[in-house]
Amino acid sequence: MARTVDELERAVRAGEWLRPGDVALLLVVSKSTVVRMLNADPPEIRYRRISGTGRHRECHPEDVLRELAARREVHGQ
Repeated sequence: MARTVDELERAVRAGEWLRPGDVALLLVVSKSTVVRMLNADPPEIRYRRISGTGRHRECHPEDVLRELAARREVHGQ
């Protein structure tokens, strides 16, 4: 069952590593945007590979929180 944005935010604040689709929902961007962030050199969001799943990745909670804060920041007046 899919989690809500509030549940995802609580999870990442508790230190849970999230999958790119969940990060996209939380940051209000497309999954392809998150994948581009992961594929950047160096990655904008650190990640780890999920053991036994091939290419599946999980995003580092500190980096997700940093991106979330940056997107919530008010610019200008």
